[in-house]
Amino acid sequence: MNSQRINKLLDQSGLDALVVMSIENVTYLSGVWVVTQRVIPERLAFVLWPRHGEPVFILCKGEDVNISERCFIGDIRTYVEFRTTPLELLADALTEKGLNVGKIGIERRSMSIQDYHELKQLLPDVIMEDGSSVMERVRMIKEADEVDALTDAATSTQEAIEIAFEKTNQGTTEKSVGNLISTELTSRGADILNFTFLGCGLRSFEWHAWPNKGILNAGDIVHTDVGGNFAGYWSDVARIAVVGQPTDKQRELFDKLFQIHVRTIEAVKPGIRASDLYRVCENLYAEIGLPFTMAHIGHGLGLGLHERPMLNPYVEQELLPGMVLCIEPAHLDPGVAGYHLEDLVLVTDDGVRPLTDVYRWSELFVID
Repeated sequence: MNSQRINKLLDQSGLDALVVMSIENVTYLSGVWVVTQRVIPERLAFVLWPRHGEPVFILCKGEDVNISERCFIGDIRTYVEFRTTPLELLADALTEKGLNVGKIGIERRSMSIQDYHELKQLLPDVIMEDGSSVMERVRMIKEADEVDALTDAATSTQEAIEIAFEKTNQGTTEKSVGNLISTELTSRGADILNFTFLGCGLRSFEWHAWPNKGILNAGDIVHTDVGGNFAGYWSDVARIAVVGQPTDKQRELFDKLFQIHVRTIEAVKPGIRASDLYRVCENLYAEIGLPFTMAHIGHGLGLGLHERPMLNPYVEQELLPGMVLCIEPAHLDPGVAGYHLEDLVLVTDDGVRPLTDVYRWSELFVID
């Protein structure tokens, strides 16, 4: 956590405090991944981060067991579920810090209308504005320990896919391959499997296909896109393979996409705008001879799946050292197959450093 960056951006925002409740921002500010925020979202947790003074962590009684060694925040307050509402504790904390008449930044995308109105009734003089952009700007620059966590997560995911492909044979079902990936991923430390998209043949161009009982037949392209959760941090890696020996056309399409993928990664550097990187990729499609239809070519990754900056033609944000990005060009061979690669990279002071083994996958993987 970069508390100096948080305080600087909070000062610039004109807000007196931030109140965050999304699992991503609570994890970032507290250091504690409260999994029930995801599986029981009505069991609320908050971090109150004032511009002046110490932060407060509010969570359900029972969720506070054995968190003190991991928690960045010393002031931990708990509520008894169904007896006291967490918003009452939040209102008390705001009042205690003299913020009951302040300008508070909330997460409008995370706070329900019901919770908003309850807090407004408890503190009618508080001005509540959307403070989401403050935390988005904080989290888009990763600390060294975050880069390490994301690297480990991506490497584990890449290895899980590769081993699953190696154990797969013609005639296997999509579901069996997906199960292999899941097993390998959890054995490498994933706490939760966020998604395993996998499709073969015609289903390989369904980017978000759930693996089914379909059979891998000779000549099929197999596409998978896998995301795991490792103590709150995401992985997001996509790979493709072919069942049996590839045709000349399959090799050609893969080679073209891989060239685009690598050259787009190599164009990443501090100072280039997200929209400019998108145009670089778009121009590479034209140069290499593939149609370009992508709404975006990648995104930031961290405690959330799609973090800032999104790599699309409308984002003017310059890439900065410390950003961790997924680069993911794709190609649809209409009515035949889909090709998609996704790798993780770090923006460095003078360029880019891949965090996954991009070049190791320079040839189309063959499933015997």
